[in-house]
Amino acid sequence: MSEVEEKASSTSERLREEYRRHVKTQISHDLVDTIATLEQHQEHLLQLCDQLKLAKKQVTNSASETKATINAVFDSFIAAVNESVNTRRRKLLDEVKEVEEEARGPLDQCENMLETRVREAAERIEQGKRLQKHGGVMAKDTVVRYQEEAAAMTSLPEVPALCAVPSVSVEFPGEPSLIEEVQDLINQAGRVSRMGPVQITNIVEQPGALLVSWEEVDEDVSDDGLEFCFECSNTGATDHHTAIFHTKYVGPDYSFLLRDLRAGESYLLRVASRREGAKCFGPWSLVQSAVTNIPHFRWKSGCCPGWSIADDGRLASKITSDLEVLHSDGPLLRAGSSVLFKVVCGGVGCSDEGLGLCCQPVTGPEQLLLPGALFLSAQGCVFLDGVSRVTRLPAIQDKSQVSFAVEKVSSTKFRVYIESQEKQVTYEWGVPSAQEGLWFVGTFGEARWKISVH
Repeated sequence: MSEVEEKASSTSERLREEYRRHVKTQISHDLVDTIATLEQHQEHLLQLCDQLKLAKKQVTNSASETKATINAVFDSFIAAVNESVNTRRRKLLDEVKEVEEEARGPLDQCENMLETRVREAAERIEQGKRLQKHGGVMAKDTVVRYQEEAAAMTSLPEVPALCAVPSVSVEFPGEPSLIEEVQDLINQAGRVSRMGPVQITNIVEQPGALLVSWEEVDEDVSDDGLEFCFECSNTGATDHHTAIFHTKYVGPDYSFLLRDLRAGESYLLRVASRREGAKCFGPWSLVQSAVTNIPHFRWKSGCCPGWSIADDGRLASKITSDLEVLHSDGPLLRAGSSVLFKVVCGGVGCSDEGLGLCCQPVTGPEQLLLPGALFLSAQGCVFLDGVSRVTRLPAIQDKSQVSFAVEKVSSTKFRVYIESQEKQVTYEWGVPSAQEGLWFVGTFGEARWKISVH
């Protein structure tokens, strides 16, 4: 073999060895990837197993609870019916007894008198028979006296006719009979549902709040005339059986903004519905656990000496008469959320005092009447980018509530809803490009204003 052939053979062997190593490495990598894929698949299967266990547990537990509820309700129903039936029976029997005793009294007296008169008549008859046996030797005056006494006994006592004395009876409903009516009521009692007719369908995190929405999922139930009851538990309980729920909303709306929540804390939520005119709400929805990780709205502390901040940043109190603009602690109001101002304590504000939103922090109240600000004065005037709008809202005063809700229309435009004392206006507001959030602001001069933000 020539040197060239030896080199070619050596090169070929080296290439084959490299190829074998490459194939071996590739196979090893493929095995690793396959095993990782199978492990991931196994993890998904285990998650589905856990989900299936929870589903079976929900069915079993809810069925057991429902059975217990049915038994408890019908046991109490049977006890109540038995008590009512026995009470009514005793009352009717007592009425019959009372009528009987009232009627029997005079009749018993009459009976006693008749029995006495019968005995007296029998005695007189016997006396007469004895006189008859001795008629030959009896004095005439004895017979005459007997005749007179007999004549005095011929009057008859008065006995009431049957139509004049009670004939006791009782009347029960005819058609339908009382038993049928009770049976109909019992047949209408209770309604088993595969799931509560109303269910929570969406929960959106908001700053220190949760926007909770629900829907009617029972196709047999019309949406007309429905009223909802929304409840929340923040006792820290994770088991809805032991949780203490508090009513947060009752009304016709299909959503509610649950405010004043602690970021990172879990809350249990549920909702129920009832038809208009019904006395009580129906079954509760599945209990949902939700949490907001967005901190609540707060005022910026330490920036204005004329304002004092308390309640974890929520409450701002005016302590001087200097007219200063108090800002939020950053551009906290983002699209899809709303801010609510509550005037805890207030007075009569001026035209340069009020509440609003701005694209950037401002240094003085005069800048709230310039482009880049949406300002609602204490007198109810609205200024958008410094331009006064025609519509006026109620004046801001003690106990007023004002809300600003923001929607994003485009990258440079917001839609803002302002509501004050149940009156609302809507504005399209052009903002700088890529503006993600807005500052909320408040400015008042008199040292008595207290504004809380939610």
